[in-house]
Amino acid sequence: MRVAITGMSRGENPQPGAGIVAGIRAAYPQAFIVGLSYDALESGIYVTGGPDAVFTMPYPTVGAEAFLRRLDEARAAAPFDLFIPTLDAELDLIVNLQTELHERGIRTCLPSKVAFQRRMKHRLADLADAANIATPKTRAVYSVAEAQSEAAGMSLPLMVKGAYYDAQQVDSIDNLRDTAASLLSQWGAPVLLQEIITGPEFDAMGIGDGEGGITGLCCIRKTIVNKAGKGQGGATINDPALTELCRRLIRELKWKGPFEIEVIKDETTGQHSLIEMNPRFPAWVDFPAQFGTNFAAALVPFAATGTAPPPMPDPEPGWFFLRHQVEVLGRMEQLAALSGSGEWLDHPH
Repeated sequence: MRVAITGMSRGENPQPGAGIVAGIRAAYPQAFIVGLSYDALESGIYVTGGPDAVFTMPYPTVGAEAFLRRLDEARAAAPFDLFIPTLDAELDLIVNLQTELHERGIRTCLPSKVAFQRRMKHRLADLADAANIATPKTRAVYSVAEAQSEAAGMSLPLMVKGAYYDAQQVDSIDNLRDTAASLLSQWGAPVLLQEIITGPEFDAMGIGDGEGGITGLCCIRKTIVNKAGKGQGGATINDPALTELCRRLIRELKWKGPFEIEVIKDETTGQHSLIEMNPRFPAWVDFPAQFGTNFAAALVPFAATGTAPPPMPDPEPGWFFLRHQVEVLGRMEQLAALSGSGEWLDHPH
């Protein structure tokens, strides 16, 4: 097995790739793993058991031609057959390149273009309505002036979200204006204004079979959330209402491949409200693998054959994780190779 994976950072804002590598290593010790990196300092590159080879990639904003050319160069130096992209910003490009990837013999496990577009943040209200689930009042804005205008009809405080990443609470119009300007410059339009629902936060990870079914699902309650809204700790739960919400969404989209569904339970009404749906595994993907439900390992044969795996066992409730910082180390010549030539072969495990 030879598989390429993106998203190797496990720093302050961890990405899923390093956890996927860990899950694949646990199930397939002889796998050859290629790391595709946007930054030579992504910490998951240097961990024990990390990728066997690493190549730096151009940012997706350069367009399809440059992205595919670099992918071809990496594949010529370290061949791979499977490709697991893990980052929201790159998936916007890669979902539209499935034909080109398959022509190259690169197999993926990704949703259709239509399904991918329907779960985007600025279309979430329409999706929630079609699936008969609740979601907070949300407005998509394309300029600072429009953000101020739309906010006039909403109650402060509000959550202001970037098109791909970042979410910040704002308590005043001045704060709103500055935050919207920053997110527009960093991630482009639209920026989302979303009403705040108070209550516990939940997260669900799974794999859609492409026909409307789910082959595996793990639901957690976030127990520690940092200032950026990222879960720093969570515990597995059995929540039939949350499970049903996930099943309605995946059935409506006929989603294929990994997904993450973020939900808040209104502390007043007890109703679950959909906050976001992400087209990839979350950063905590390797958590359930450590007690018997390995989502990364299940994804590999699905991508390789196109046939959805049999239903996975439900993760046992009562397990918890804490995000734990450790230091990784490497040699300066490794960093120099990635920063210079953009490639590093023969990772010393």
